[in-house]
Amino acid sequence: MQNLKKIIDLVSKKCNLDKTREDKDLMNPHWLLDAIVQEAKEVKEEIRPNNRAYLEDELGDILWGWLALVEKLKRDGFVGGHEDIFRRTLKKYEERIEPLDGTMRDYERWKEVKAKQKEALEEERCKNTTS
Repeated sequence: MQNLKKIIDLVSKKCNLDKTREDKDLMNPHWLLDAIVQEAKEVKEEIRPNNRAYLEDELGDILWGWLALVEKLKRDGFVGGHEDIFRRTLKKYEERIEPLDGTMRDYERWKEVKAKQKEALEEERCKNTTS
């Protein structure tokens, strides 16, 4: 996880440089998201035997793009930051996976938990818009 922290720090530095240069594309979250979609297409092309180096390289590009997108959204006040998203994701998938037991009932459990989570998200959104 030390490497992830170093990458996040590099992303932050790069975002500062983009802002200094006033690079409009690199500061646009929609452009960043489009770049991630393009990288995902490149990952798809690299999934084949004996191609680990290229596949890992392209997966790294998706990671970089995602981290840059989060950094931009954080700076614009849309999200709290990387750690907030990590924490929310951990909670979300712990709630979904912990009840599973490897039976066909898992699909129903997953849907039930997911529905409750959607309700909680809507309550959180409404609470934050009235605050």
